[in-house]
Amino acid sequence: MSVSELVCLNPIGVVEEGLERPKERKAGRSRYDVISTIRVFDEFADGLEGLNEYSHIIVVYWMHEEKEVKLKVRPWGFEKYPEVGIFATRFPPRPNPIGVTVVELISLEKPRIKVRGLDAWTGTPVLDLKPYDYYDIVRNPRVPGWFMERWREFKSKWGYDSLVPWLGPCVEGG
Repeated sequence: MSVSELVCLNPIGVVEEGLERPKERKAGRSRYDVISTIRVFDEFADGLEGLNEYSHIIVVYWMHEEKEVKLKVRPWGFEKYPEVGIFATRFPPRPNPIGVTVVELISLEKPRIKVRGLDAWTGTPVLDLKPYDYYDIVRNPRVPGWFMERWREFKSKWGYDSLVPWLGPCVEGG
């Protein structure tokens, strides 16, 4: 395969109930307040066998409503943060708008999966699901200062310690 070849992906499902779009979002709600539903298409439902034995899964999806590509952005649009390359963020305006989120698996009743923490909207195509396991854990990843500042703000604002205690660094500060 050459680098210039076209890559085609077919969704394995869709987010039936997801995060509200920014204009629809209720004040004071984070994605961890929302239980989302992913519907896996019937032809892929057998692939869900055994996934319910995991507490968390990785959802790979296509940010289908993102039409813009930016190679540099200011995190969360704030002037106080430095302009960084899109690949140093998880923001949508990417050359390939692929989203990846680790979510808590609430329930699985084929072909539907209920999860907490999905940052995808209703109608979002789901490309893949993977179990989250010990190979995916980084205990104290290095992150830039602007990210840590925002993390602390969100952690406090959204009550992450009680709502999703598995999120964040193992040791605060670095």
